[in-house]
Amino acid sequence: MANTITSEADRADQGLGYAVNGPYYDVIFPESVRVSLTDALGRLVSGARAVAEIGPGTGVFTEALLTSLGPDGEIFAIEPTRIMRAALVTRLSRIPAAADTVTVLPEDALTAEVGIPLDAVVLFNLIMHFSPEQRVRLWLKWAGGLRPGGLLIMESQHPQTATAVPPSVIPGGMLGRHRYDTLARADIVGEDLIRWVMTYRTWRDDELIREETAEFDCHVVSDETLAAELSAVGLERHPAAPEGIQAWRRPKAL
Repeated sequence: MANTITSEADRADQGLGYAVNGPYYDVIFPESVRVSLTDALGRLVSGARAVAEIGPGTGVFTEALLTSLGPDGEIFAIEPTRIMRAALVTRLSRIPAAADTVTVLPEDALTAEVGIPLDAVVLFNLIMHFSPEQRVRLWLKWAGGLRPGGLLIMESQHPQTATAVPPSVIPGGMLGRHRYDTLARADIVGEDLIRWVMTYRTWRDDELIREETAEFDCHVVSDETLAAELSAVGLERHPAAPEGIQAWRRPKAL
């Protein structure tokens, strides 16, 4: 997240946003999304020498990336939000392969430095937190950090236009006697800006025993807008990107 007054890292320090989301993150993360994005990484990052993962959260995909690296490969996990970074480091500390492979950086996406050319930059569940002006800086910084042939990888955003999204229930997982899910909706709050309202619910059988709500103001980034922005910094679309994945590469001629 960008290091501004209203960044999600700052909001979490105030008990908002990811401070509410964090304790539920892994148990409410949709399994189908986890599987599809993990599969995409396996196809696109196989054999990579150096990967930056921006906004890894609790490390859901950091762990998957570890299985895709080449010999002596390494990961730079850039996570400025304290509650997420705590979960990330806890997860990684229990994975032997991470000890010599993953470096966790507490800076934000616009200030972190890795110091070496990258084969891939992964930005899952992230770019909606950046304004158009901030995205210009984001793309210039990380496109410039790629080796020739290196990839920027993110998912297509939902929704593709500033449209209200009616309430829906996203199933989560179980922990012991408790079941978790998320009631999610989005409201329009400005031009190309929506507010996701996420209520994390804890159930014991059919009894609702707890609910907490977090709100996130998110910039709408259509595939068309993304294509224009990434083309403008000299990247080209990867011809074999899996469905729902935006993969853009630095031409080898550059």
